[in-house]
Amino acid sequence: MTLIIISIVGVSAITTEWLEARSIQHTVEDNVRNAALAVGRSVDQNVTSLAQLSNQEARTKELEKILATLPDLLNIVMYEFPAEPGESPLPITSAGPKELLLLAHPRHERARDLIQRVRKERRPLIDYADRKNTHRVFLAAPIVVKEVVIGATYAEFSTLQMDEALESLLQASRTRRLLTGLAIVVAINLFLYFKVHRPVKRLLTAVESVSRGTMTSVVPVEEQDELGELAGTFNDMVKKIREATHDNAQLTESLRAMNDSLQLKVSEATAEVLQKNRALAHTNELLSAAQRDSARAQRLSALGQMAATVAHKIGTPLTALSGHIQLMAEDATLSTGSRQRLQTVEAQIERTSKIIQDLLLYARRPEPVRSPLDLNACVAECLALFQPEFDRRKIALATEWDHQIEKVEADSQQLHEVFHSLIENALDAMPDGGALVIRISPHAELGQPDHRTSVAVDLIDTGCGMNAAQLVQIFQPFFTTKRAGRGTGLGLASALETVRAHGGDITVESELKKGSRFTIVLPTDGGVR
Repeated sequence: MTLIIISIVGVSAITTEWLEARSIQHTVEDNVRNAALAVGRSVDQNVTSLAQLSNQEARTKELEKILATLPDLLNIVMYEFPAEPGESPLPITSAGPKELLLLAHPRHERARDLIQRVRKERRPLIDYADRKNTHRVFLAAPIVVKEVVIGATYAEFSTLQMDEALESLLQASRTRRLLTGLAIVVAINLFLYFKVHRPVKRLLTAVESVSRGTMTSVVPVEEQDELGELAGTFNDMVKKIREATHDNAQLTESLRAMNDSLQLKVSEATAEVLQKNRALAHTNELLSAAQRDSARAQRLSALGQMAATVAHKIGTPLTALSGHIQLMAEDATLSTGSRQRLQTVEAQIERTSKIIQDLLLYARRPEPVRSPLDLNACVAECLALFQPEFDRRKIALATEWDHQIEKVEADSQQLHEVFHSLIENALDAMPDGGALVIRISPHAELGQPDHRTSVAVDLIDTGCGMNAAQLVQIFQPFFTTKRAGRGTGLGLASALETVRAHGGDITVESELKKGSRFTIVLPTDGGVR
């Protein structure tokens, strides 16, 4: 802002100085022109005839008198024009230096040219062309007698004193304007500082403070002008914002309290619903278990009755047949072919008896008698029984034991039967050899209570595998994938019932011609609720 003010004041001062200098210069030039014209008129009035012009003595005195009265007049020469227009003017007399009387002097050429113009134009002429270099002004005025220009007066005036006075005046004017400009700049800056800058600065400081959140900022109102009105309006605005902020804070606090209360109620309601859902889920689980137990009991009751009937109706004849066949086999006169046929019949009778015994065992399975059981040892005992069969069938056995797992509450005899059945099925699935992996590890399920732990036993074979249709039915009683004469279809069904009676489950994954994976999951508490 200060630079702009200085620029404006400087341009104004320079313009004023230029105008004043032109005015003074015009005034000086007017004074010089008037003095020069007065000299020309004086000479012209005193010459009324050609004879008077030719009177050199009288003219010399007249010119000396004029020279004495005008201190700025340096030289004055009187010329006579010959009758022929083309001839050069002749100097008659002069006052001052005599150089112009010499026709060969360089200044004479300048004077002659100016006098020739006067003779043509018939009026006084003043030459300012060389004033800046020489501080001189040249005058040529005609001498007219009876409307005929018979001669001319040539004068040289010095403008040195006037030029020095003009320069001194301009210098004083510059100094005065410089001081005046500085005073104006200082005054304007002081005015702007106290009347504009400082109030605006206070207003900007208050605005910045409000933008940072300080709503207590107030701008002092010193003057009842536009800035004062603006400051008052700003103070009113801040007051309204402060009141609105206070109201918003109260409203926000109320909403926060209401929200906290609502969240608390929602949390309480959610907890209550979750508790009821857990209770309902537990009830549903108990109901499902009861329904399964009831259906199982009904199924086992029916199977038990059927098994008892079958055992009564078939068991006695089979026993009698078996006894007679054994007696016949003791006859030494029997041929080899007859003896082989008797052995085949006896084997079929034993197989039929085994089916009846499996059916009775499946239908009348007793409740588990639980005791702490190390699954590593239980599985190892079962594998020891099958070790000769593994060697004979060239089956590679790999075991992965975990001796850090907890013991499970289980019926040792029933779990032996489960593992025995699954290992036997794996052997039947690999008639041409293969590999069997037994892995025991801790097991965790989603949704399982934190206090309840489980153990998983994986049996992985590389046998023939099963398709999707077979996987759906493998736990159904009397369903088997083995060839005729190799199974009753009750082994997996019985194993599943036993594992579920212990609170566990059996899952299976299989792919045709690649193998199967059976996973038995048993809770360590034995399924006791």
